[in-house]
Amino acid sequence: MLVNEEGDEMLYTYVDTEYAPEKCSLCNGTGHSEGGICQACGGQGNVLVAQPAIICPLCGGAGNLETGTCRACGGSGWALF
Repeated sequence: MLVNEEGDEMLYTYVDTEYAPEKCSLCNGTGHSEGGICQACGGQGNVLVAQPAIICPLCGGAGNLETGTCRACGGSGWALF
């Protein structure tokens, strides 16, 4: 990751697609969910999301549905396409 002079995180670039860290919706950025390590972010508290970031259209960015973790975004709350 690149950091600018102000200490702000900058974008990652991979195969002409830019990614930036966004807060995980399933654990609300804590890295822990349901008494264990968050499955959506692996305990990091954020996930890399292709830019521009788009909220998951299925769960509305919540990361879960009434039936459990959103399968469309894996619980991250961000569209993964």
